[in-house]
Amino acid sequence: MPQKKIVKKFNYPIELIEKLILDIDEYKKFLPWCSDSRIVSKKENEKNIDIIADLEIGYSFAKDIYTSSVNFDKVKKKIIVKSIKGPLKNLENIWSLKKISNNECEVSFSINLELKNFLLNKMLTSMFDIGFDKILRSFENRANYLNKN
Repeated sequence: MPQKKIVKKFNYPIELIEKLILDIDEYKKFLPWCSDSRIVSKKENEKNIDIIADLEIGYSFAKDIYTSSVNFDKVKKKIIVKSIKGPLKNLENIWSLKKISNNECEVSFSINLELKNFLLNKMLTSMFDIGFDKILRSFENRANYLNKN
């Protein structure tokens, strides 16, 4: 099962990064291989935000939709994403955010991913690092775009 963990400093306010990660409806505009994204449901209270979201991921004719649950703990500044339906046998990614200053934050991101299809999972494993880097850059570019607008 492909796994990755990275800790990165961003020169953006923590609130901008939170908004970027939780604005799943916008993923289709910047995330590689994401042709559609939508929040199905969202519940919020003073401590948590719970989201159910669909992402359509794929390339050309090979596309699939997976549904995930997203939980944001506002106090701990932690976002946990888990797959609940679709082609993923397992998905867990965790975003931990830490404020450094008004215009800087640190993001710790980890992902564990496994597809149900054995052959596709083997292909994913061999290309995981390249795909991960491309996705990370897309989030960085989006943060830069949001910071300017």
